[in-house]
Amino acid sequence: MDTDTASVEVINILRPIVAIAIFINFIALAVHHYPEEKEKLKSGNEKYAQMFVQEVRRFYPFFPFVVALVKKDFNWKGYKFEEGTLTLLDLYGTNHNPEIWKNPDVFSPDRFAKWEGSPFSFIPQGGGDYFMGHRCAEEWVTIEVMKVSLDYLANRMEYEVPDQDLSYSMVSIPSIPHSKVVLKNVKRKL
Repeated sequence: MDTDTASVEVINILRPIVAIAIFINFIALAVHHYPEEKEKLKSGNEKYAQMFVQEVRRFYPFFPFVVALVKKDFNWKGYKFEEGTLTLLDLYGTNHNPEIWKNPDVFSPDRFAKWEGSPFSFIPQGGGDYFMGHRCAEEWVTIEVMKVSLDYLANRMEYEVPDQDLSYSMVSIPSIPHSKVVLKNVKRKL
């Protein structure tokens, strides 16, 4: 394998690992900030875990935006995009658009109970489908690892969240809580 291909393949392995690590931080943050949701997760309800994970992906700014260069001229909704123009896609803004999402600034996993939206209105890891658009091919692996991590945080671990800086930046790429969500082990009394 040539060096360029090998480097792309290594990046393709590392990128999902980084994405998953960041999303796990946001899962821990959501479990901490919304303890009433943790109670709903204790039942082991697979469907609710899926909804919770999807809401974490919608609610938190994994990548607030993505950047691309226009490959060829085109018009979209009356706006002309010219070849070579640097463009930004506001992922966070789309995932919080009140025209698409009811109460977008409220954390509510139930919104995914019967969600049948467009792959362009829920874009935590890119838009469209895998074959025709720009959506992360490892998205479903990310979701499954997030569900396993959520199960551990909600059902299998005892921990405290010590005082720390849990804020995150809307301009950093990737965005991540400043203290990386530090958990402290709770020792059980025997």
